[in-house]
Amino acid sequence: MATNNIISFGSSDKMASTKSSFNSKALKSCRPIIANSLPNCFVFLNDLDDILFKLADKAESNQEQEEFFVAMRQFRINQEKLKKDFTQLVLDDFDEFCSSSLAKNKSSAKDSTSSANLELSILDNESLEEDIAVNRIAMKSETLFGHDMANLDQRFANALNIKKVDDNPLNPERIAGHIKDVIAPLSSNIEIKLVAYKQFERHAVSELGKLCAQLNENLIQQGVLPNLEKKKPKIEDAHQATSNIINEMADLDLDDIGDEQSGLVDPSQFFEGLRQFLNKPQGNQPNYGGRSSAPIAEHSTVLSALSGLQQRPKSQVSFDADGSAHLPDIRQILMDSLLVTQQDGTQVQQTVSRLDEDAMDLIDLLFEFILDDQSIPAPIRAVLARLQIPLLKIALSDKDVFSKKSHPARRLLNNLAKSSTGWSEQQSAQQDKLQTKIESIVDTILLEFETDIQLFLDLNTQFNEFISQLNKSSQAAEQRIVQANEGQEKLISAQQDVDNVINQQLSQHDHLPKVVISLIEDGWKHVLKLRLLQKGKDSDEWRTSIELIQQLLWSVSPKPDEDDRKKLLEIIPGMLKSLREGLSGASFNQHKITALFKDLQQCHIQCMNGAAIADDELQDIDKLSLATASKPDLETLPALDEKKKVISDNLAMQKAKQLSVGTWLEIASDDGKAPQRIKFSWRSNLTGRCLFVTYQGTKAAEIAITELASWFQQGKILVIDQSTQLMDRALASMMETVDS
Repeated sequence: MATNNIISFGSSDKMASTKSSFNSKALKSCRPIIANSLPNCFVFLNDLDDILFKLADKAESNQEQEEFFVAMRQFRINQEKLKKDFTQLVLDDFDEFCSSSLAKNKSSAKDSTSSANLELSILDNESLEEDIAVNRIAMKSETLFGHDMANLDQRFANALNIKKVDDNPLNPERIAGHIKDVIAPLSSNIEIKLVAYKQFERHAVSELGKLCAQLNENLIQQGVLPNLEKKKPKIEDAHQATSNIINEMADLDLDDIGDEQSGLVDPSQFFEGLRQFLNKPQGNQPNYGGRSSAPIAEHSTVLSALSGLQQRPKSQVSFDADGSAHLPDIRQILMDSLLVTQQDGTQVQQTVSRLDEDAMDLIDLLFEFILDDQSIPAPIRAVLARLQIPLLKIALSDKDVFSKKSHPARRLLNNLAKSSTGWSEQQSAQQDKLQTKIESIVDTILLEFETDIQLFLDLNTQFNEFISQLNKSSQAAEQRIVQANEGQEKLISAQQDVDNVINQQLSQHDHLPKVVISLIEDGWKHVLKLRLLQKGKDSDEWRTSIELIQQLLWSVSPKPDEDDRKKLLEIIPGMLKSLREGLSGASFNQHKITALFKDLQQCHIQCMNGAAIADDELQDIDKLSLATASKPDLETLPALDEKKKVISDNLAMQKAKQLSVGTWLEIASDDGKAPQRIKFSWRSNLTGRCLFVTYQGTKAAEIAITELASWFQQGKILVIDQSTQLMDRALASMMETVDS
């Protein structure tokens, strides 16, 4: 019999016993669902590995970089343990929850302990950051499936025959606490922990929502409160709708379609979508720094103030002692310039409209992305960041810059960024020429740009002409190097084919006259190689050359049979003529060739007489060191200390094999110098060797594919993404940033 919150399993009341048995079965049926579903929460580990690798690449010190690499290995090695430990913690909670009838009191005790711990954690900034990150997991869970969790609480309470459940083992706060418990042993670095919590929040919360729904459905099938109200899903969440708009617009060039006729959203909708992502209200109300009563400056006044600022040093990028670039606080600088002194000496602070403030936010995000974009060399990033004010002026007047891929300012910015991809700080004269040109364009914009977008069109045209000439030179140089390597590969391949043919013919004999072997190895082998390269394997010349070797080898074996002697007399003149013609070139030592033919004549005389050739004139074939084509080892990586490995051997080799020709890479230096940017220009199908060139098309490196894999293995390579334009990457990053 149930009394208050206590379930009596030993009651003589038959109905209570029946209900208790039924509820126990319902609860037990939930356990395997939980056990099977919770490991799915750790799909985030795949993305975490990539994120930690990127953070390691950006690390400011070797020690910091090593911390990220160690964390990567720890998460990778302990994947299964994480899943197992996390699942077990939740299952332990569930088992205790099902077996205890004093859950409410225990829950209260746990809650007070948690509160006490939270109060103590406030004393430690890092602990506070960690608590906030963990709480975000719980809050997001509540937002996404709080209603389903409330239904699950009611069904658990009904199954336990109590009024209310206070310690649901799947409560988001308890789940978040357990992920904190299992991650804690892997790293003490707060930055790494926060990244892990963020990825769990982004990827695992949806899995928890699915689990909650599964449990509700299971209990419904067991007859536990089947008629609870379900939350009706909205037709389209506003936030998701905004995301759809932005994704749709990002794929369009609105210059190529009619805004109204297309039936799609227009540029203003795209900008409004971005504004929604900033989580700011719509409208044109002033709202800067909380000074809602401040007068709004005229649009022309704001543009004029920005024009005055764009050439001032304080409005430009600044640098730390270590060379790190930082954007200026354009907001504050602009506000200072909008401080108006009236006739009576009083000062009035003007502000900007909400619309303009949102545009400023987006431009800030854009240029923060530019300063962090690894696809652009760091010095060029700093130069491009000087365009922040000109782009802000454009954004305040023309919101199409965010939606139109063909917008002049956007095209120029994309062009400058992409053209600098292969530029390295290890500069040469040509690289200096490119940097000088980009700096010249930026200087021109800062000096001359007011409001006329035509300036960007003109500068982009000039830059295209400049890059066209630069590319012609580098492409010609690169083509020469590739052709030279392809030619060398053809020579190697031809030599291997010739060696294989000769080995096949010689190996059919136990011994042969030394003179024949000399004629073939020192002379006819080169004739074969030349004819193969000039005519190919399908040519009559190639087949005839091989048949001549077969005739020669047959001609120097004893001929006791009369018919064989007659045949030998018939073929000798033509065979010798063909041999002499093939070996008559200037590249052969004619004195030596003449001597060999005299020795060959003596062999033929002995064969015609049926006599065996003297042993001292023979060479045993099995003792002859025949040339064999050595196949390069394309799979075994150089030995490396496990502590230095960022990724496994197999994954490193896979990345090396899948690397596409034309991909730009940034290679970290072992001697502390600036990283070098090189392009993967050519891969040998024969040996697997990989050729890399510089921005000028000159040879940068030629290495085996195993060495390339070793670079990946050590984390020395940054693959530079050129699949999307700078502005497209920036918009995607902006949406991810404000959505996080």
